Amino acid sequence: MQFQLNCVQQATRATMNSFALSVFVLAVGAVSVSASLQHYVVEKSFNQAQAECAEYQGVHDDDLLRYVKEGYPDVEEVRCLLRCVAFNLRFWNHTTGLQKHMVAGHFVPYPDDFHNVERTEACLAENLYTCDDDLCTQVYKAFQCYYQYYGALSECPQFVVNSYLEDLQVAYDLFGMLAVSQSTLQSLAGGCFPSGEESLCFFYSFVTRTGLYSVEDGAKLERLYYQYKEEVFNPNNAQTVACLQNQKKLACKKSTCQQAYDTFQNCFGESRGLEYLLHTVFVDAAKAFLGQPVCYCNKVKTCPLHKCYGR
Repeated sequence: MQFQLNCVQQATRATMNSFALSVFVLAVGAVSVSASLQHYVVEKSFNQAQAECAEYQGVHDDDLLRYVKEGYPDVEEVRCLLRCVAFNLRFWNHTTGLQKHMVAGHFVPYPDDFHNVERTEACLAENLYTCDDDLCTQVYKAFQCYYQYYGALSECPQFVVNSYLEDLQVAYDLFGMLAVSQSTLQSLAGGCFPSGEESLCFFYSFVTRTGLYSVEDGAKLERLYYQYKEEVFNPNNAQTVACLQNQKKLACKKSTCQQAYDTFQNCFGESRGLEYLLHTVFVDAAKAFLGQPVCYCNKVKTCPLHKCYGR
């Protein structure tokens, strides 16, 4: 924002001959700001998550430094610290346990090490945790396999996937932010998608706000793969890459909203991820939104703030 203000101030002092150039610079600045918007995206490094968990669990700084230096020794405080980190970064959950593709994203393989995956898998098989292990121990055993055999811990923040409840909240918030009409909400609640341009623009806003798409880059494959773990979202999937490139060539003939939806429909139309958004998240969020009191205001009777009732 400060950059834009500075550009405006410079433009007012510029001569008429340089005015066009100043406007161009301001436009570039606006694009840069757009590309760097946070929306509803969380990116976090292992060290950041570890520091948060240490604070939550009362692990002293000196002890944390010692644990890291000693390679995370097998003591209860360390095991439960790593459990917290695993849930914090979403590479572990209660239903399916370890999310291998997510934990791997926090490690960098050593150069010319082409067998790190094999060694890690062998370690996981040899040190398979059992139901008799408490959750801290289960996470600790899995983490140590990656820590010892996969590579070095990365200092770079990684995309943190959204849960169903977070997706639901994003959709719910956007209904209000975009003032989505009653008819579109009813169509979404009934699983009828798309039902017109308004629903397409809701879709565009949702995938943009959750960091899965941008006008500049199109579909964010790495994040989509993290989120849904389907081969169609794999950044190395040649067929998907070719499809996305073809969609970009067609963008000039479409609206921004249509382009976003067509990209997902044409390249990921058979994916469980898209099905989940259209027929679970959007449906559930629209039903919840329609279940709220509706405010019908007119000149005769106005509704007090936060006290709106349907007729």
